[in-house]
Amino acid sequence: MLPPEEALIFPPPGGPEVISVINRTYSNAVEQQVILRSDARTPGQNYLKIELYGPQRAEDTGKDGLSSSSLRASSISREIRTAFPGAHVATSAEYLQNAYGAFSYASGTGAGDDTCIYGWQQIRSPESMRQGFKNLGRINVTLRLCQSGVTVRDLLTVMYNYTITGSYDAENWNPYGTAQAPPEGLGRSGNPIYPVTATEVPMQPGVQSPPPSPAPVIRPVARAAVVQPQTQLQPPPVTATSQPRVLIPSPTGELPNVSRPADVPRPANSPATKRVVIPSPGCPSTGPGSQACN
Repeated sequence: MLPPEEALIFPPPGGPEVISVINRTYSNAVEQQVILRSDARTPGQNYLKIELYGPQRAEDTGKDGLSSSSLRASSISREIRTAFPGAHVATSAEYLQNAYGAFSYASGTGAGDDTCIYGWQQIRSPESMRQGFKNLGRINVTLRLCQSGVTVRDLLTVMYNYTITGSYDAENWNPYGTAQAPPEGLGRSGNPIYPVTATEVPMQPGVQSPPPSPAPVIRPVARAAVVQPQTQLQPPPVTATSQPRVLIPSPTGELPNVSRPADVPRPANSPATKRVVIPSPGCPSTGPGSQACN
């Protein structure tokens, strides 16, 4: 057991947190299993495992050697079943690369809302660079990681941004190979370089995918109360029993020719109105020469 600061490989800044380091020394390699903090419900331990193949000091050399066979699909399948017993984890067919080269991964769902990945990578210089006892050695890296409430993209940031700090002092043991030359146009005239216009820097550590937007909640719309027009009550028809009908005689003294209800008594015969004759004024004679009245 080693303290976390003596790990040969570290996860990216921001986590997951290193809990402890299990170190094993073989006659041809050093293996470390860096235990990572886990808050998932899926059984098992999160870890980053690194295997560095190269010469060992005599006092650190174990009795047995670590198998130097390359990573194969059959061995990876066994490791996945061991890391996620009973979980459905499928291998991805995507071709991905980080700063150390190409890597592969498998992903699936664990218990509850856990998302799990198993990533693996072999770091080795190209065969053309290993001529003449140069650029030897190999590094195997595997990642077992489960977290709750995250996506596969979030977990892949660990594979994209981990850092290897261990190395061998011998110049010939360099699994990374000869550093590639810079681009031909770098630093030369006639080759402008423009700023990056991308709005998103991909696969940065500590940046998680936004959670999916919740389904819209359909709320009942408060409808305004519709004021129904009040029905105007028509006054009931006036009947003879409720209000007597007043008959106004005509100026000639004759009753109008209207129908009389049966329940309305006829008025008593009033005496005939006497006609008063007013004589016209006389034509007084005013004197000689005046006209006489006709």
